[in-house]
Amino acid sequence: MDISGLHLFYGIATVFAAGIVKGLTGFGFSLLTVPILVVLLGPRKAVPIIIILNAASNVPLYIHSRRWSSLGRIRPLIAAGIISIPVGTYLLLVLDTAALKLIAGVAICLFALAFLLGFRREIKREKRGLIGAGLVSGILNGLISTGGPPVILFLTNQGMPKQRFRANLIAYFLFLNAATLPMHFAGGLISLEVVKYAVIFIPALAAGALVGTRLIGYVPEAAFRKTVLAVVMTAGLMLALAGLGVV
Repeated sequence: MDISGLHLFYGIATVFAAGIVKGLTGFGFSLLTVPILVVLLGPRKAVPIIIILNAASNVPLYIHSRRWSSLGRIRPLIAAGIISIPVGTYLLLVLDTAALKLIAGVAICLFALAFLLGFRREIKREKRGLIGAGLVSGILNGLISTGGPPVILFLTNQGMPKQRFRANLIAYFLFLNAATLPMHFAGGLISLEVVKYAVIFIPALAAGALVGTRLIGYVPEAAFRKTVLAVVMTAGLMLALAGLGVV
């Protein structure tokens, strides 16, 4: 399915804007691109395109931010996230995803709002917390393709500085997307048309991510945290509306 020149422009502009958010915060690309690309290309093409673009952007972003990352610290998070993806995929086959989207969306909004209002209780046994956040993230990723908020909220609660927060989040999604791509290949979702559109969108993504990466040095810590939580609240709201069938 080919799309018109105007629709292609909309897609490129969306990917560019989402790339800025991804470059700045380390996440948010899927949140901004899914609603538009699904309308333009349909879910069976849009979702694998977004996974490819996410994977492609995570590599250079991680290389740029690796000096702030702490892979040893988040290794339990990565392992738990990867091993629990199939659990979410299985639950997708047996549970009512609409109700789960509504419940998860409301919970994400409430937690994000609490953090915006100043709530924070650092978890001392961080390894256990990382494992828990990773398990919930992986299950939600396999179940409703929204695995980011549990990890983002946990790292926010731990009070990580913006550069370390961003670098660890990029590292986590680098491994999570690398584990998801083979499942899409196995399911026959990575077609030549999907690859073609991914290649078309990559320059816009690269340009946006570069802009976002340059901006992070100018954003104060407090403003960065508010931006992160605002994006998470938007994700929760979109998820809840999807559960209600509104979007």
